[in-house]
Amino acid sequence: MRPEDPVRLHAFREATQELLWDEEHATESLSQLFRAVDDLAEAEVNYYDRRRTTRALISGISRFVAWVSGTIGLLLPLLAATANPEFRDLAQYGYVFIAIAASCLAANSLFGGTEGHIRFVTTQLELEKLITKARILWCHYLESKVSDSEGHEAGFLLIQDYATDLHTTTISETGRWGEAIMNELAKFQKSIESKKRN
Repeated sequence: MRPEDPVRLHAFREATQELLWDEEHATESLSQLFRAVDDLAEAEVNYYDRRRTTRALISGISRFVAWVSGTIGLLLPLLAATANPEFRDLAQYGYVFIAIAASCLAANSLFGGTEGHIRFVTTQLELEKLITKARILWCHYLESKVSDSEGHEAGFLLIQDYATDLHTTTISETGRWGEAIMNELAKFQKSIESKKRN
C-alpha cells in the first residue's frame, strides 16, 4: 500500500476503532495501536525505498550517458586536430556529444535523479532510525508492565544507544556521500558548459 494512499488511513481507522481502554484490555489495545502506527511508518519506509530506487536509476543512467557523451565530445576535436585526414571532419560532431551530455545533466537535475536519490536515502534512514527507537521503547514499556525490575533499564538504554549510534553513523555518511556526488556533478556540468561556449 502506498503511503499517500487514503486507503492506508482507512486501514488505520479500522485497526483502532474497536480498541477497549478498560483496565483489562488497555495493554492489548495499546499494543494494537502501536502496531497500527508502526504499519503507517513501515509504509513510509517502503515508499521512500521505491522512490530511492527509481531516482538511483535515473541518476546512474543520466550521469553515465553524460560522462560518455562529454568525453566523446571533448575527444572528437582533439582527433580532428591530428594529421590523420580521416578524423578531419569529426570536430563538428563534438558539439553534438557535448549537447547530449548537457541534456543528460539537465534531465538528471529536472527529474531529481541524484538529488532526489540522496534525499530519499536520507529520509528512509531517518524513518528507520525512528522506527527502531520506537520499537525498542515499546518493548521497554511492555517489559516494565510485566516486572518492576530496574535491572533491565540499563540493557534497554544500551540497545537504544546502539541503534541511535548505528543510524547516526549511516546518516552522516550518506550526507557526506551526497555532498561529494553533488560537487562532482557541478564540476562536470561547469566543464561541459565552458566547452560548449568555446
